[in-house]
Amino acid sequence: MARGTASRRAGPPLLSSTRRLRKGCAAAGLIRRRPNKAAASKRPLCPRESRSPHLERSGVQMNIEMVSDHLTKALKQVRSELLAGLNRTDREAYTNLVNWLRETDVASRALRVGELAPEFLLPDADGRLHSSEQLRREGPLVVSFYRGGWCPFCNAELRALQAVKPEFDSLKAKLVVLSPETRDLPRQLKQQLNLDLTMLADVDHAVAISFGVLFRVPEQTKAHYAGQGYDFADRHGSTEWMLPIPATFVIDQGGVIRDAFVEPDFTIRREPSDVLNQVRQLVGSRAEQPADLTNDVGPKSNS
Repeated sequence: MARGTASRRAGPPLLSSTRRLRKGCAAAGLIRRRPNKAAASKRPLCPRESRSPHLERSGVQMNIEMVSDHLTKALKQVRSELLAGLNRTDREAYTNLVNWLRETDVASRALRVGELAPEFLLPDADGRLHSSEQLRREGPLVVSFYRGGWCPFCNAELRALQAVKPEFDSLKAKLVVLSPETRDLPRQLKQQLNLDLTMLADVDHAVAISFGVLFRVPEQTKAHYAGQGYDFADRHGSTEWMLPIPATFVIDQGGVIRDAFVEPDFTIRREPSDVLNQVRQLVGSRAEQPADLTNDVGPKSNS
């Protein structure tokens, strides 16, 4: 596993097919609901240019020109620019959360290479259901967990993935991104960042739990984000403040995890080029497998 390590499996037993279907259908209904007026009056998901010349995320201000240039930059460079824009309060909150995640060893619960990936059934930004089994039908599946549209590092990663999506498509690999955000938030994010990604809502955090990448937001961090106008319980349609560790898994057609990247420092993400290399290796190894030779066995007919 890249970056974070894993020493034990985590999460509850996998949901049965019937339970997954019920949860998926319920989730699809939740996605279709309109946000209530109280939620709409809170801090916007992604402020538009008409509201401000900057995009704000957790105290970070990004110039519009910088955002448009993200597509041609490596995520490491984007990370450096975003970190440089943190004010003192935000930097302290960032350091405290990352230190807490490392001290509690949250990443050790994540699934590892060689383990079976949990099956899931989740709604996309338009309420359509997608099953992991169907997503793996033609090729590898890439599952990437992100925290939400309020996070600038998540948005930089989404834009970077969007830039290489045609390459995933050419390899017949499916790329899906998951966050706990519900209602109209995923669709708003797709529109505002001009994304063509399959964005799935991990309602009730079931998939993040099964992959072992979910944690309960500590009180100190909760107070920091609440002070900036964010209510994760409301955004997630939940009573709890829970977030996934940003993580990326490459899964083969048999449902086995072939590559895993889990990093407690949420400012560090897997470069899309590295994910593509893993997918290419999977596709290449499959193409190199010998064809069925059963037709060549036995005597040939002279007719």
